[in-house]
Amino acid sequence: MGTPDSTIPFNSSAFGTLGVEMEWMCVDGNSGSQIPAAPNVFAAVGNTPRIKPELFTSIVETNTDIQRNTPDAMRQLAELYRDVDAVLRKENAALLSSGTHPVSHWREQVVSDDTRYYKLLKRLQWVARRFNICGIHVHVGMPDGDTCIKAMNHLLPIMPIFLAISANSPFWHGEKTGLAASRIKIFEGLSQGGMPFYFADWKDFEHCTARLTATGSIESVRDIWWEMRPHPDFGTLEVRIGDMPTSYNDTAAYIAYVRAEAMAAAQDSERPKVHPSLIRENRWRACRYGIRATIIDPFTEELVPVLDWLEHRLQQLADQGYAASELELVSSQIDRWRNNGGGAESQRELFDTTDDFSAMIRAMRELDGWSNRCE
Repeated sequence: MGTPDSTIPFNSSAFGTLGVEMEWMCVDGNSGSQIPAAPNVFAAVGNTPRIKPELFTSIVETNTDIQRNTPDAMRQLAELYRDVDAVLRKENAALLSSGTHPVSHWREQVVSDDTRYYKLLKRLQWVARRFNICGIHVHVGMPDGDTCIKAMNHLLPIMPIFLAISANSPFWHGEKTGLAASRIKIFEGLSQGGMPFYFADWKDFEHCTARLTATGSIESVRDIWWEMRPHPDFGTLEVRIGDMPTSYNDTAAYIAYVRAEAMAAAQDSERPKVHPSLIRENRWRACRYGIRATIIDPFTEELVPVLDWLEHRLQQLADQGYAASELELVSSQIDRWRNNGGGAESQRELFDTTDDFSAMIRAMRELDGWSNRCE
């Protein structure tokens, strides 16, 4: 069949504005197991677009309004955490930041009472039923569709760095997977999951979306679950590859870095097109080793430790004039990452120290830095 004709309006946003979505697991305060506490949260906080249900009743999504920069986004995220935490504390429950739950099984999770989720499960079956995973989505405002596509093309080679610094899902159903970011392997089961593609321009993306819709592959753009995608309703480029970061400071660093790179990608006139096979290999290395990965520099093809690459890249961004205060949120974490590793290593070390998942999860909550913002 020929390519269907379709237009998708792109709602322009102020360049560089931010919106952030975070997916939190609800856990029992003693055992650390996932519990279906989300409905009680929604009953207590009322109907708000800032605190929303996810596929399972053991997961709560918090998301910001449109923000001007990372510190503003972090302030609102801390306020939303406080609101949800206050409800859960009354039930001896808590929020856990992790890409996967270290031990709870997807089979034990209750599906939220939402028509869209039931339709999703009917279509995707076992693939969707396993989606007991949590990530962070960062929306960066773009002025128009062509600029958004340009930024997405330019960001493709850098996506594995986003995964490496957020990698925080080393366990799956109580098993050490050997991966730093096992969450991303669950997403690969989707027909529209995984890496996005290079596009010529916004019209090319419209044709792709129209083709998928006309063939019954998707119902709308919302059914495209690539690890980075345009969001025409919001007028943003949405970066979705990251695991839920391990701590408040890691979250700030992740958001600030994604924002800086997205803005640079939109403003740079040209960048070399990197073959998808190299991007895919770096994505695997980030999935396997996280912050300790040695990647293939996408532009020189030399092997380099990911933190060395990141440090050099931050200097380039600083030289290009990106906000020093935002870049400092990233660079201030590098020494800690070098010394202690990222979230995946932290989880493994906590388990090796405690040899008990309940104690490990309590320690994860104590170290995440979010609860300090509630005091």
